[in-house]
Amino acid sequence: MAILSSAAAALEQPSYEVLSSDGPIEIRRYKNTAAAEVTVAGDRSAATRKAFRILFRYISGDNQGSNKIEMTAPVRQQAEPAEIAMTAPVTQQQAGNGEWRVAFYLPSEYTVRTAPRPNDDRIRIVNVKGKKVAAIRFSGMWTDRNFNRHLQTLEKHLSDNGLEAAGATVFAYFNAPFTLPPFRRNEVQIPLSR
Repeated sequence: MAILSSAAAALEQPSYEVLSSDGPIEIRRYKNTAAAEVTVAGDRSAATRKAFRILFRYISGDNQGSNKIEMTAPVRQQAEPAEIAMTAPVTQQQAGNGEWRVAFYLPSEYTVRTAPRPNDDRIRIVNVKGKKVAAIRFSGMWTDRNFNRHLQTLEKHLSDNGLEAAGATVFAYFNAPFTLPPFRRNEVQIPLSR
């Protein structure tokens, strides 16, 4: 089982500094990171699966130059806000119209300018702007119930500590779907205003 839980730890992750922590909750400052992003429709779970297949083909060589790109963690998902242009930053976030932005971070060797161009025009190469975020880490299934329970805990922490959200909630998946739920690393992240 240690192999399953350590697989995600071996993947490159976006660089960040932990500013403070309280149990499973951390306040972090992330640096700018390039990502491959796609917007898909459906419920959170179905959108994740659909987007994963599209993005996995891109990193597997379905790009100009047929470059294979190392997998990184986490996969980001957030609702697609209807009022934000398609070039806005990334993750799995939900849109008011049932669309989700799902992204794979690219290895640190790539920038928006140097990343291989996708062959699939649904994929955008974007800069995920560095920011301060509150994050809560947890294990278990990728269910709405599990994510919402941790989101409520994180929102209470923000309220109790006078912190303001400054963007859409991000769902982060660090492990492959075949990883047993107790060994999965999941996160809910909320961008902060300061």
